[in-house]
Amino acid sequence: MTYDNTFDQTRLDQLAQQHLGRTKISGRILFFGNLEENRLDLATWQLNNDEDYEAIKGSDFKLHMMELLDTSLIYRTRHGQPNASQGVVHVEDGDLSIEWLPRVDVEAMRNS
Repeated sequence: MTYDNTFDQTRLDQLAQQHLGRTKISGRILFFGNLEENRLDLATWQLNNDEDYEAIKGSDFKLHMMELLDTSLIYRTRHGQPNASQGVVHVEDGDLSIEWLPRVDVEAMRNS
């Protein structure tokens, strides 16, 4: 099986359409995988305001996002992709995009 470089974005687009279609939330989700198992270990949600948190509070968006991140970590690791253990999901007016970064970069974002 070859690596599908649209795997993450396709699923993020589906998730956004399912949960964020009428919202305009913005911010980012920083995530880290367990280095031994490469499964999702930690996610830090940094949304722009309290209204954005309220917009997703009653939905299954957070649960589905966490499941998608875990699946993506596993997928990237199986295919030997770089930075498979951490990254950031950018949320801009309800659209989602993912960036896989070195651990030090994601930790710096979390601490800023």
